[in-house]
Amino acid sequence: MRATFSGLNTMVRGIMANQMSLDTTGHNITNAGTEGYSRQTVTLATTYSEERAGLSGSVRVGTGVDALAVERARNIYADIQYRNENPSQKYYETMAVNYDKLETIFDDSQNLGIESALNKFYQSWVDLSTNASNASSRTHVIEQGRNLSDILQTATSELQEQIRSEYEDLKSEIKQVDDILNEILLFNKQISAQEVTGATANDLRDRRDLLVDELSNYMNISFTENSTGAYQINSGGVTLVNGTSRAHLVMSDGVSSSLYGTDYGITDYNIIVKESNLVFLPQNGILKARLDSIEEDKAYIDKMADIASFMLTAFNEQHKQGWDIDGHYKFVDENGDDVTVADESTLTAVEYMKSDGTYLTDAEAATVTLSNGKYSLGTEEVTKLNGDTIYRTNGGDIIKKVPKTINFYGQGNMDYQYRYDSEFKRNYLYKDDASLSAEERMLSGVQIIAELEVNAKFAENRGDRYVATATSVDVIETQDASLNIQRQYLNKEWGSRTGDGTNAVYLSELFNISQDTIISDGKANALIFSDNVPIFSKMLLRDLDGNTIDTEGNVVTNATDYVYSTALSTLSVNSFYQKAMSTLGIDAYSTDVNYDGMQAIMTQVTNWRDSTSGVDWNEELTNMIKFQKGFASCSRCLNAMDECLDRLVNSTGVVGR
Repeated sequence: MRATFSGLNTMVRGIMANQMSLDTTGHNITNAGTEGYSRQTVTLATTYSEERAGLSGSVRVGTGVDALAVERARNIYADIQYRNENPSQKYYETMAVNYDKLETIFDDSQNLGIESALNKFYQSWVDLSTNASNASSRTHVIEQGRNLSDILQTATSELQEQIRSEYEDLKSEIKQVDDILNEILLFNKQISAQEVTGATANDLRDRRDLLVDELSNYMNISFTENSTGAYQINSGGVTLVNGTSRAHLVMSDGVSSSLYGTDYGITDYNIIVKESNLVFLPQNGILKARLDSIEEDKAYIDKMADIASFMLTAFNEQHKQGWDIDGHYKFVDENGDDVTVADESTLTAVEYMKSDGTYLTDAEAATVTLSNGKYSLGTEEVTKLNGDTIYRTNGGDIIKKVPKTINFYGQGNMDYQYRYDSEFKRNYLYKDDASLSAEERMLSGVQIIAELEVNAKFAENRGDRYVATATSVDVIETQDASLNIQRQYLNKEWGSRTGDGTNAVYLSELFNISQDTIISDGKANALIFSDNVPIFSKMLLRDLDGNTIDTEGNVVTNATDYVYSTALSTLSVNSFYQKAMSTLGIDAYSTDVNYDGMQAIMTQVTNWRDSTSGVDWNEELTNMIKFQKGFASCSRCLNAMDECLDRLVNSTGVVGR
């Protein structure tokens, strides 16, 4: 009897196994389009056989099939590969968007950008050099200068807005990360609870893995699974989820960007771990891309500030070396300090200069001889000056008449200098304004760009008369005993030279001549403040207290050790900007190439994962037919056994009745 009923049990097990397999197949088919779903299969195994007696001895007869588990098809190595590569793809994708925005800000395809403004400003000075006394040409220079400052300030405002937008996106994404971590924590708890009985919570695991995939969009992660089936997730040295506990990522309170050394006119934020209050630094993914994009945008604000700094220092100083159209002047001593002269009639002109740049006294001048067109004091050849350029006071002091010319950019006659922070290797712009505190005098970032306004004096009635087009410096080249050429720089008085556009030429040269060339060969002759001292000496490396220093911050006392500090290094303004735009184009192109490469890798990894866990319609339909046939066959067999049992029970023992 046991054998008879055993057959029935075998068929029941077969029906149940095929029914479960059909149910699982239906589950696969209905979830074929569900994101993150992994194909499931029923793991079948034979049940223990039973021993039966036979004519030739005992035999063991199978008792059917049993369903051990319903398992999902998942390739753990493909998952690890996906989560390692996905952050890089999202990083480049996010960076590419930021570069697209930068290229839009600096786009000059319509000749309305910064490069075009620089070229127009340059050309206006070239035109003015040939029409120095023309009021419309002088006004045109002012307007083009104003156009340049307006475009620089507009670009800076757009960069600031872009940074604020990046921070807003970062805040939203940190909130999304926090929600993902919270859901992973909940799934950890649910999975552990459901798998206590030994069953596998396949659907919950799929949903948790999908969340881990989404988390890898934002940062690089590593994960492990503990004995209860819960995930531990780490990133950047921080344990974000540990079984049934988690850390919380939040945005810090906002602080002014100026607290970090440079004022970008924005509020900066950090990502912090709430539990420890430590800064969280993502190593990859969208979050790192946001932070890197912000730094990239700040770097371009720095470049705008560098151009503004150059205009407020070198360009202004060159402008002040020229005469305006009214010939305003002042007297300075040999140190360049202002000197008040009550009665100019008491001054006497200095007639001769030695090869070392010193001037002959009146007594020495009286003994100068002229031979073959050369002037000599004894055996030393001297240079005869061009009249009233250098003066001697009643007390014998040497003074010079120099232009009293205003800045082109900034305020009046304000002195703008570079100050170098050797600790952070950073230039500041020093505004020598006694009405400001020491801290307020140090300008950085957007403060420098905001200072780049065309001098308000130009807005006055006939303000164009303040534009300095005439040079104030003559250059005399002499040779020493070794036939080395020496340049002597002499003051050149105004003398109503309204048509002289030489200083306009020198100003235009500043756009295209590198600064080391200007300093070394004196090509722009007017770049002089006193004898043999280029105006770039006003841009030496100075510490925050104004002491001249070297690049290591050591105070310099020897003039030959001067270290020139400029925002643009040794590049001209045009070259500096063109290099910045070339760098932007290369970086944007490189990011696009990297993104395309990562897309190809991610496609390969995704296909690898899908080949294991994806639902194949053909395979599932084949399985459906197989399990349907199995179910029907077991049912038919069960019917046959039932008929046999019926015959055995109801017909045995009734023969002959």
